[in-house]
Amino acid sequence: MNAIVTGSFDPMTIGHCELVRQASEKFDMVYVVALVNANKKHMFTLEQRKQIIELSVGEYENVVADAYDGLTVDYMHKMNITQIIRGIKNEQEIEYEKNLANIMKEYDSGFETTFLVCDEKFSEISSTLVRDLLNNGESIENYVHKNALEKINEMYIQNQN
Repeated sequence: MNAIVTGSFDPMTIGHCELVRQASEKFDMVYVVALVNANKKHMFTLEQRKQIIELSVGEYENVVADAYDGLTVDYMHKMNITQIIRGIKNEQEIEYEKNLANIMKEYDSGFETTFLVCDEKFSEISSTLVRDLLNNGESIENYVHKNALEKINEMYIQNQN
C-alpha cells in the first residue's frame, strides 16, 4: 500500500524525517511531497524544497521525494495513493488534523488518514524555527538532516542575493 506525506517542507526538519522514517516502516511506498501553500511566503523554491527532501530521506529505498503545485487530492489520484500520513506533535494539533482528515474523506471516501505521534524530542522543531535561525545567522545543524545541512545553507545564501 502506498502513502503520502505532504507539507510545505520549507525546509524539511528532523521532525519531518522522523515521520517519514515511521511511515517507511508501515507502507510499501511513501511519497514525500512538497506543496505550495498560497498563504505562506516560502523561503525556498518548490524545486529547492524537493532537493532538500531528497537529501533528507535518500536513505530509504521505499521513499520518493517530489514536489507538486496543486491539490493533494489530485496528486493522490494521479499516483494511485489512498493513505495520507499526518504527524501529531501536540494536543493542539489533534482537532486540526481530524478536521483535515474529514475534509479529505469528503473529497474521496477511499482516502484514509494515518496519524503518527511525534516523539516529544521533536515536538518543538518546526520549519518556522529553522527559517528564524537562518535569518538570524544561527546554526540549524540540530534541526535538519545532516545530509541536507550544507545544501540548505547554500540555498539560503543563494536566495538572499
